[in-house]
Amino acid sequence: MSQDNVGPSAPIVSVRPGRNRLAEEDRALQAAKRERKQKHGHHSEDDDGDGADFHHGGYSQTSIDDDVTVLGIPKEEMTQNVRGAIQTLLDEINHLRGELARTKGHEAYLEEQAEKDRMLHVMRRRAFMARLGLAVRRTEEEEVSFTLIYIQIANAAQVRADFGHGALESLMVQAAQALREGAEAGDVLGSLENFDFGLLLPGTTLESGQTKAAQLIAMLGGRSFSWQGQTLGIEARYGGAIILPGESGDEVIRRARDNMEARPLPMP
Repeated sequence: MSQDNVGPSAPIVSVRPGRNRLAEEDRALQAAKRERKQKHGHHSEDDDGDGADFHHGGYSQTSIDDDVTVLGIPKEEMTQNVRGAIQTLLDEINHLRGELARTKGHEAYLEEQAEKDRMLHVMRRRAFMARLGLAVRRTEEEEVSFTLIYIQIANAAQVRADFGHGALESLMVQAAQALREGAEAGDVLGSLENFDFGLLLPGTTLESGQTKAAQLIAMLGGRSFSWQGQTLGIEARYGGAIILPGESGDEVIRRARDNMEARPLPMP
């Protein structure tokens, strides 16, 4: 049996240190044992007179069982039936751990799907606000800087009025896809009220966050899609706010939105 059977986290199998030292001690012990038996005229199944079971060509014939204790059971008590029972137990532990890992993976997948908007494939507002709250706490406790970028699809209401709800959905899908492509690892993208998105940037200053936001707005402006023979584009604007210790997520969003509204609307 090997320790690898059950993984590094299970303290079921323990290996005693000093394999070479133990081999030497084993040889000395067996030699003394044979000497005692010879004095008393006894032989056992373990000793055929020449020590062949213990030596071959001058080397000790050891296996991992010589250096391993399983579940605290001494080696001399490890009969074949005991070994078989323990192996069955370890196999069952392996199986249960595998099932647990798959269950946890599935739960994580379901949780992720529950957090995501099925149409836009970004975080729903509730999940995004939870991440924003966590960022506020990290700002307070770990002094990590976060910037919130508030992004509004400025022509969404007009597209809906002119072309209907289907066109609006296509517009928002295109916008969300562009933002996902522009986001980097660690960024958190979510939907907010109406036609707005929030982008949480960890470890950034307000200046660097706004630089990135400007790049995203330019990317959105370069996107277009076809709707019933019409080519429609995306118009967007943004505002940013650095997260301050002690404020709520709603307060951060309010400041970022105020910053956005202070900016001029994008040119059509």
